[in-house]
Amino acid sequence: MRVARLLAFTPLAAALLQGPITVGQTTITNEYPERIAFEVRVASAAANVETVDLLLTVRGDTTTRSLRANAVPTRRPIAWVEWDPRPDGVPPGVPVTYAWKVRDAAGNVFTSPGETFIVEDARFAWRTLEGDDLAVWWYRGDDRFGRSIFDAANRALDRMRRASTADIDDRLHIVIYADDESFAGAQDYVQEWVGGRAYPSMAVTVQVVPPDAEADWIEDVIPHEVAHLFFYQATHTALSYGPPSWLDEGYASYHEFSSHHRDLRLVRDAAASGELIPLRLASGSFGVDAARVDLLYAESLSAVTFVYEGWGENGMASLLEALRQGADLDEALLQVTGLDFEGFQQAWWEWLGGEPGAYPTPPWEGPAPRTPMPTPTDRPVPPTTTPSPRSDVVFPPFPICCPLPLAAVAFIGAARVRDRGARRSWHSP
Repeated sequence: MRVARLLAFTPLAAALLQGPITVGQTTITNEYPERIAFEVRVASAAANVETVDLLLTVRGDTTTRSLRANAVPTRRPIAWVEWDPRPDGVPPGVPVTYAWKVRDAAGNVFTSPGETFIVEDARFAWRTLEGDDLAVWWYRGDDRFGRSIFDAANRALDRMRRASTADIDDRLHIVIYADDESFAGAQDYVQEWVGGRAYPSMAVTVQVVPPDAEADWIEDVIPHEVAHLFFYQATHTALSYGPPSWLDEGYASYHEFSSHHRDLRLVRDAAASGELIPLRLASGSFGVDAARVDLLYAESLSAVTFVYEGWGENGMASLLEALRQGADLDEALLQVTGLDFEGFQQAWWEWLGGEPGAYPTPPWEGPAPRTPMPTPTDRPVPPTTTPSPRSDVVFPPFPICCPLPLAAVAFIGAARVRDRGARRSWHSP
């Protein structure tokens, strides 16, 4: 059992007093992933304390959880409550703000100022490398291993910043598990092929990267996950439309450090053979068929590469900013390229060598493309799934998982599939 590390933005005095109600210092006992326990002594000079509620707000979530604490109705009870973070989809590395709301029998109510702690998996002694914009946690492997993760993430972040007008508001947190079993133990539920999860709205990605992982693999997985987190912060506002999966996945794949020759060739071959899947079908989930998922990831990369080659870094930066300002995809493309989505698909098809005016519409059995809907409130993005060495991205409202073939790189909507022996990673906001 370990006591959670506290990150208090405003240190509390030994006791907080509001009228007749006093709130003492909180003790947090961390047994994550099983539970996190909170204990505090409260008091009322006016009457017996009737109720004590713990209020929890997770970064990236605009909702506040209220947990009723156990407390004997006396003038000076000790209140305690346990929270199981896994059903709420809360990964390690996420800041959580808590406060106490106390009511006494005389009708007095007091809510304490919020304090913040960072969720930590208590099973391991974590090592950390932290800067202003990035934090890396790992527990197995030497300093050189941790530095390789940090450096890959830092170079990827610098590259995206230089190529765009966007930046991050929240520090990106990368949590590294050394094996699948340890990673799965921190999840409420995880399928065996999932090798990681990204939570863009929380600015956290949780990955399985063993200390003996090849450098080339790290230089794909880590930049890809950093790109998902950066993309979310670059495009998301309370009123923005959700960008299509092909743009998110393609952006993340484009910023990997390795060559993309294989994926780009796959798309050109599919176009030449009449097997290209219309890009409109890559707006949401990529499905579960391995060949389809592999092709849609490659098509996503190809479409984003087309944007960069046709309109440059400034064009992509303008596209992200237009989405951030609330434009839907048609409006954003028109502003940047002069083409609506259908015109963009046609231009991309011709760039691939297709016949002008003959964009393919092969019969396809599968879900209808997602219709973008405005997001009136800032809601967290659920986890998404990617085969190792890739990771999941979690987007609201539920996690999306997808299997991939060996060595395939894919994202499903908000989810991404990476491959280490046909396993992937998952995305969540």
